[in-house]
Amino acid sequence: MSEPPALLRFGLAPGGLALVRRHAVFAERKSAGKRSRVLKSSLSLLDTPDRSFAAAGWLCLAIADPQGRRIVTLPIAGVALDTVPSLDAIDDLDTLAEGTLSGQVHNLTQDGHAVMLQSYKVQLRAADQRATYEALTLQAAPDAAMAMDALAAALVRDLPLRWTGTAPLVQAACHLGMIEPPPVRSAILDFALPDDVSVAAAFAIVLRHCLAQFDANLLPVLRDRDQEGVHQMRVALRRLRSAIGLFAPILDNNALQPLLDDLRWLGAPLGRKRDLDVFITETLNPLRSQANPPKRLQHLATILEDHRAAAQVALESALNAPRLAALRLALARFVAAIESGDPAVLADTDAAAGPATRFAAALLRKRHKKVKALGRRHAELDIPALHELRIQAKKLRYTAEFFRLLFARRKTSRRFIAALAHLQDCLGMLNDADVGARLVRDLLPAAGEDPAAAAIAAWFAGRQQLQLAQLGEAWDSFAAIKPFWKGAGEG
Repeated sequence: MSEPPALLRFGLAPGGLALVRRHAVFAERKSAGKRSRVLKSSLSLLDTPDRSFAAAGWLCLAIADPQGRRIVTLPIAGVALDTVPSLDAIDDLDTLAEGTLSGQVHNLTQDGHAVMLQSYKVQLRAADQRATYEALTLQAAPDAAMAMDALAAALVRDLPLRWTGTAPLVQAACHLGMIEPPPVRSAILDFALPDDVSVAAAFAIVLRHCLAQFDANLLPVLRDRDQEGVHQMRVALRRLRSAIGLFAPILDNNALQPLLDDLRWLGAPLGRKRDLDVFITETLNPLRSQANPPKRLQHLATILEDHRAAAQVALESALNAPRLAALRLALARFVAAIESGDPAVLADTDAAAGPATRFAAALLRKRHKKVKALGRRHAELDIPALHELRIQAKKLRYTAEFFRLLFARRKTSRRFIAALAHLQDCLGMLNDADVGARLVRDLLPAAGEDPAAAAIAAWFAGRQQLQLAQLGEAWDSFAAIKPFWKGAGEG
């Protein structure tokens, strides 16, 4: 079987197609007398009467163009999360929306390689609703992926390109309310590590998995229908940064630093939005639902909802920025360099070529030791020290999730990770209370001067006491499980 072509997909800000047509790449083609092929299709959004395609995470389309009519399916999340329903009974499908796809196909040459670029507009309509999205797609043979990336990087510098994670047809269907992309947890995405995998190959697989989760949550976050999307995108970003930290000993720091700077830039608006989501959902709303809620609580709710709306706008601005598109290209380039053994990225090529099992076992022992050293003293730790324990537990959990498939004791590894997750949840709720308390201090007077602030302070104090009481049990459950990597990679 031949390899699938390399593909890059970008969205465009409204009016972006006009800028594309004026770009130097296309101006040179026009002056040389080279023509572009017109792209024009009619579209029909289809589904079964019980909406089985949407329920399984798929968009079903009929596309008609001069070459004929065909049925295609697109995964709503950008990756397949479930089996696509059968297309045997296509005559029984309902038409939910109709539209057009129009644009141009440009056959370009970059560094001696052929790259096909499509610039186009998707329009869908259903009843009195309309959705329009502009997009740009690059496609090349697998051996021309680097040339395609170079062209894409140049276009990102000059054009208002957006990293989308999904096809513009999916975005248009979401806008019309025909489908709703679900938040995607890392556990439901395909992930496999061969037993004999090298350190570098394992790193590349882990990075691709983190990036797949990030991309799959882009549309849910931009839709802002479910707070879980922000949480899962933040998890994807944290897993990515944790993976880079894990493999840092084999990496060149000069290659890493620009990536880390951009990841921190993106993490700031994600963290702000998530903190406000948690505070409003898990603290403010329960307090408001009580009989005789404290005075000024509604005033605080209004302030916080305004802050959350502003945080969503800031997050959307970051996700739609060309800087994110450039970052995703850089990360994809980084993964490819890791896979190829590029010494410009790998500071220790010998270690990178070594067995991942030995590397993983050493990392797990090191991180487990840090958690045990802090955790066995949990009863005497103050809140900052418990926060540090939470960070170390989170790092150990990510490490265990990344590498558990390399070890034979897979049942034990599942129990280990589950117990660690429970411990992390207890510690996380303590941290949420601390973050919430800081938010209130920023927005309201001292607790003694405001009934709402006093009620929230009491709420947080009660939650902290409850979690501290449960922490001992969570720690004992975790400490009782033997490491699933014990004895592996030694000698």
